[in-house]
Amino acid sequence: MWTSALQLVFIGFYLQVPTCYPSCTFYGLVANCPSRNHYWVPTLPPNITHLYLQMNFISEINSSSLRNYDHLQQLDLGMQKVPLVLRNNAFLRQRKLTTLVLGSNIGLQMEPRAFAGLFLSLAANRFYCDCNLESFLKWLNVTNVTFASPTEEYRCEFPAALQNLPLGNFSRVIEPCGEDDAKAIQDLQLALFIFNAVLVITVILSGFIYARLRGHIFIIYKTIVGRVLEGPKPNLPVDEVQYDAFLSFSENDYGWVEAALLKKLDNQFSEENLFRCCFEARDFLPGEDHLTNIRDAIWSSRKTVCVVSKEFLKDGWCLEAFTLAQGRMLEELTDVLVMVVVGKMAHYQLMKYQAVRAFVQRREYLTWPEDPQDLEWFYERLVSKILKDTKVKKFAEDQPEPAQPDAQTQEEEGIQLENIGPIPCQL
Repeated sequence: MWTSALQLVFIGFYLQVPTCYPSCTFYGLVANCPSRNHYWVPTLPPNITHLYLQMNFISEINSSSLRNYDHLQQLDLGMQKVPLVLRNNAFLRQRKLTTLVLGSNIGLQMEPRAFAGLFLSLAANRFYCDCNLESFLKWLNVTNVTFASPTEEYRCEFPAALQNLPLGNFSRVIEPCGEDDAKAIQDLQLALFIFNAVLVITVILSGFIYARLRGHIFIIYKTIVGRVLEGPKPNLPVDEVQYDAFLSFSENDYGWVEAALLKKLDNQFSEENLFRCCFEARDFLPGEDHLTNIRDAIWSSRKTVCVVSKEFLKDGWCLEAFTLAQGRMLEELTDVLVMVVVGKMAHYQLMKYQAVRAFVQRREYLTWPEDPQDLEWFYERLVSKILKDTKVKKFAEDQPEPAQPDAQTQEEEGIQLENIGPIPCQL
């Protein structure tokens, strides 16, 4: 039985059955250790004859790195992923070494006595003569290693333009390599990181500044545009209309409308204001039919501004004025109706009333800003809408119907149309 076991061991040895070690794979006396993330020569059996360490992270071979491997015949240190340095006496004990592979090592450095103790033959090497050969040529000029053939016989094989050029001649015309690609990429990554960081910080700060100071920014912007691009304010066009804007609103909202809109728009409140405004409390003819007053005000004004609030939606006369203005808009196909929503009103509250619903679904309207910073922007938009004549497209859904609040809404709010007096709202 013991004899059979020994026979199997010897058969496995001579057939080089693979044996696995933590960091290398062994085939008899051959240690295969490529791409194993080695940072130095690993500890291995001292009697190995072949050692393959290509594609690792070995950065240095010194006099103690290979001292335990006296039987090495072949050693592959090519294609290291970091610059490799060969120190003096690195191969002093490797008397049996016949093949040493150092190819494809970027930034390979060799001290003058790195190959002391070896008998080097470089005649079979096919040298690619470029700037990466500079360190080898410097070493070749200072080393005292014994070569099998004179160094004067070493010639360039590639590129074709330098073929058969002696290495000695090439060393006199070689140009140093430019900046290392890895360093260039690293610098580029750093620059991109700094740029992105500055960009993100700038965007965040810009958003914060805009949120806190957008009102002042808008005023400064309009001042610059007004002085540099637009020049003095032009006079309003003179036409056949009696008023620039007819303000339709509930009488319960008069105090707010006077402070927020009339004092900013009507030229009878301030000479600095642009518009001749019409509203019921001042401009309606006493004793005239109320519906006639509304119709005359709408057709005598360039635009109708409806200040839609909860009180506005409760008032049948206000809704009637909205419907008449919408009818004029569809008749002339001109944007003569300006809707301003004030107060905290949910969207569904506007959708209860057919006339308002048709406008909201198809047209643009203004909303009174909650933040005082946005007031200047709001006034700018409102003035622009009053001055600008824009063509509108007619939709089938826009056909106005008699302005009557929903029966359910009347019951909920306790508003009866027949109980409304002759002048129930400010229009």
